[in-house]
Amino acid sequence: MLPLPHSPMIRLGYTLGVLLLAVLGVACSSSPKTTEPPPSAPPSDDTVVAHYADTTLTLAELDSAFIDAAGGPSAAADSSLQAYRDFLDRYLHFRLKVRAAYDAGLDTLPRVRREVHDYRQERARPQLLREEVYEPLARTLYERRTQAVDVSHILIRPASSPDTLTAYRTAQAIADSVGQGVPFGDLALRNSDAPAAREEGRRGYRGRLGYVQAGDIAKPFEDRMYALSPGETSDVFRTKFGYHILKVHDRRPAEQPIELAHLLRRPQGDSAATRRLLDSLRTKILDGTLSFAAAAREYSQDPQSASKGGALGEVVPRALPSPLRETVATLDSVGAVSESVQSRFGYHLLKLIDRQQRPSFDEAYSDLKDRLVGRPRAEQRTAALARTVRTEVGASTDTTRLLATARAASADSLARPLLTYADTLSGAAPPAATLGDSVYTIDQMAQHLMQTDGGAQTTLAELIESFLNEKALQYAATRRAQTDPALRQNIEEYRDGTLLFRYMQDSVWAAAARDTAGLRRTYRQNRTKYQFPERVRTLALRAPADSVLRPYATLYGRDSSVTAVLDAAATDSLISTDTAYVTDRSADVYQSVRAAADGEATGPLAQGDEWLFLIRDARLPPRPMQFEEARSRVVQDHQDRLEQRVLRRLRERYDVETFPERLRPPVSDAPTAP
Repeated sequence: MLPLPHSPMIRLGYTLGVLLLAVLGVACSSSPKTTEPPPSAPPSDDTVVAHYADTTLTLAELDSAFIDAAGGPSAAADSSLQAYRDFLDRYLHFRLKVRAAYDAGLDTLPRVRREVHDYRQERARPQLLREEVYEPLARTLYERRTQAVDVSHILIRPASSPDTLTAYRTAQAIADSVGQGVPFGDLALRNSDAPAAREEGRRGYRGRLGYVQAGDIAKPFEDRMYALSPGETSDVFRTKFGYHILKVHDRRPAEQPIELAHLLRRPQGDSAATRRLLDSLRTKILDGTLSFAAAAREYSQDPQSASKGGALGEVVPRALPSPLRETVATLDSVGAVSESVQSRFGYHLLKLIDRQQRPSFDEAYSDLKDRLVGRPRAEQRTAALARTVRTEVGASTDTTRLLATARAASADSLARPLLTYADTLSGAAPPAATLGDSVYTIDQMAQHLMQTDGGAQTTLAELIESFLNEKALQYAATRRAQTDPALRQNIEEYRDGTLLFRYMQDSVWAAAARDTAGLRRTYRQNRTKYQFPERVRTLALRAPADSVLRPYATLYGRDSSVTAVLDAAATDSLISTDTAYVTDRSADVYQSVRAAADGEATGPLAQGDEWLFLIRDARLPPRPMQFEEARSRVVQDHQDRLEQRVLRRLRERYDVETFPERLRPPVSDAPTAP
């Protein structure tokens, strides 16, 4: 099926257009089967089954549309030959309307072009960024995260922006001292600007960060950390925090989390008795006479986990105290229960609830991407992609014109004056930048600045870079949509659906709504069709819970006063009221009022996520609808008449000819081999 657009009006109309095909699918499965025998020589896929103007429709094209409309090959195979022939006319009408829209130039309308552009970007850009930005970075993270690295670092922050040379020289002198054998921790303690370097007990004391993994730190730091062997020290390098030197102490395989439960006993002077109790409990757990969860709830002295059957949730083994970590390593299967083991907290029984396996890359991709979105490494790779596109297709900026418009002396000046430019523009906006064969105006750059987070603090140089990068990414997404067959087809279908809506809006829907005389004529000609059936006028009170409605039921039951109920509901934010006209076609929840007497109440009654309290008012006999009462139905009928008139004109205009006799039967009607 074709995708739906963004804008509410386009989406509504396009839904109606797509429903043309969806309705065809319903018709396909519900039409009676024909008894006509199949042709003796089945037609081939390139058989022409219709032509109009300079266009032919082949059996293969019709098959593809039929399968989509029916909901898949199986549903199509269960349809009749007659339904297939009906579909030929209906699908052809769809194509005729789209052709008429193109011939009318509706595809050149700025609003249509913008809708299609936005949809193309919405579909193609995520694919582009996944393949060119996120997937390569995520794969690197995935591969690196098999190892954790024990690392220390020294940070030297520049005292001010221009003072980077002094900071670099300081960092280089420290690196030289490391090379001469001065202990890294001593140098970090005396020189590092990292906040924790001189705070004993904190992670980072004397520069020691401990074990870290890819994705937890800045990319330049991570790149060097994984490139060094244990004992090696890096060169001086820069991050947004300042200049760093790092040293790798160790590497080890990264551990997968496990799910663990425990039962804890704190000995009260007699550790032997505590061990005997745990041994006894373990025996009962292993022979099945007592579950671990029940034992933990009754005997564990860890109040936080005892109520949860001893569950500790997910833990990383290395985070456990050493005796527990060693014991967990001996639990070789899910469900295994350890012997009693002592830690500084007391004596434990441990149960391995689950041991996570490392997910595949595809399984891990979503979480890995979350680590990347908005991070510098992803933003830098995105910018690099944009610059590559700019180099490929060519880009330029009229900096002189931009400076003059912003009344700025240099590109380092703030672009803020452009924020008012879009409001004061008179006449045609002058060009300011190009990308490939596209020309962009100062007005477009000003609009981009308005949509930029922190635009008031953006310099002209930053604006130029940001604007051209954005246009380069749009260009790359458009190119992707043109070269990817599935994307190209999807966007063409979207464009056709958008044009179908525009054409129907102009030639049928809006025309019918404006044609007052035609609506009146349709009403008069079909007056007997527009009738109210017997109805029961009912007051309905709605609330999110039955308990909210019960006081109203009590109130009405006491004095049968609708006025009292409405007055009380008027000040109750949880209650909404409306008048329902109940017929034999109303939802089941309303049917009870049809058998009730006037003034009788029923409920609370459940309906989906809400509750109803219903008070029957009166029975209304059948009667004809007045024009205004029937208007929505009249408009629909008049639209149908206008649409048939439009279709007759289109068939004449495009010299339509169909060949239903050339259709082969669906699979279910085809003769079977003996």
